[in-house]
Amino acid sequence: MGPWLSLDIAPAFYSTVRDNVTVARGQPVVGGSNPPGSVVAMRDDKKERYKIGEKGAKIGIFGNMLLAIFMFIAGILSRSTALITNSVHTASDIATSAIVLVGFSIGKRPPDFDHPYGHGDAEPIAGLILAITLSIIGFEFMRHSAMEIITGVSTTPGILALIAIVICIPFKIWMTFWVKNLAKRINSSTLLADAQHHKSDVYAMLAVLVGVAGARYLGIPMLDPIAGIVVAAFIMKIGFDVGWANINTLMGRSPGEDITQKIKEAAHHVKEVKRVHDIKIHYFGPYAGVNLHVEVDGSMRVKEANRIAHAVEKMILKKVEPIETALVHVDPFRS
Repeated sequence: MGPWLSLDIAPAFYSTVRDNVTVARGQPVVGGSNPPGSVVAMRDDKKERYKIGEKGAKIGIFGNMLLAIFMFIAGILSRSTALITNSVHTASDIATSAIVLVGFSIGKRPPDFDHPYGHGDAEPIAGLILAITLSIIGFEFMRHSAMEIITGVSTTPGILALIAIVICIPFKIWMTFWVKNLAKRINSSTLLADAQHHKSDVYAMLAVLVGVAGARYLGIPMLDPIAGIVVAAFIMKIGFDVGWANINTLMGRSPGEDITQKIKEAAHHVKEVKRVHDIKIHYFGPYAGVNLHVEVDGSMRVKEANRIAHAVEKMILKKVEPIETALVHVDPFRS
């Protein structure tokens, strides 16, 4: 028998492979089409990952709810513009964490006819919405604080503002590290963005602390709205960074040479593979799919080539994070 990839036998190989193709949770592939001489595989069981992601989002929702109520009351009673501004910012964090939660809720839906690769892109979309929201909030806070400076209308905040911010900072630091650890554990750019948001809140609170303390003890009331501007700048910077990262994910930016090299090494663990080329990686949410070509002995029969393709796909899914799907094209070796 000649080279196995000849036109008269490739369709038979293709139909054999498609009978064994599965997607997440063992569901059959629906919709779409794959080229002849290809094998597709996908990881199983994402339930635990989304459970952890939803936990991280809920920490943000309930933690920020407590902080926002506490700081708003303290800000009103102490007449601190910076603390009130920060309390409203923290209240907006409830909405952004809720967006993250919705993203996870949509993302965990299983593949269907219209979305054969699942709904993972819901996460970076949620992250992009979060970024836009942050940018708008930051701009409004900056405008409000700037108007106070321009008009010269500012008051010296009471001691309660100082006490409140000192209490809130350690709690926010705890939230930041907790959510960040969860994000790294499940490789979630959206949850990591939420953790970065919490981190920006820590810096913002420190700015409020300086502004309130300066206004109260240095006799410079204008330091309070200046601190508000600093808070707003932090919010806008985080919004830009989060937005840019999620845009790159949605636009299919390559994860880098490191992942490509790991894929090559995994494929070469199958001894019959002589060469690996044309590796293309694309993210869908927190995971990525890879298309690649492997070259094998040109005289090999279809059944053996099929076995090698499956072996390569399984090796890649086993050894390379965050690869979720592998589409393996088998070519005859060209010396």
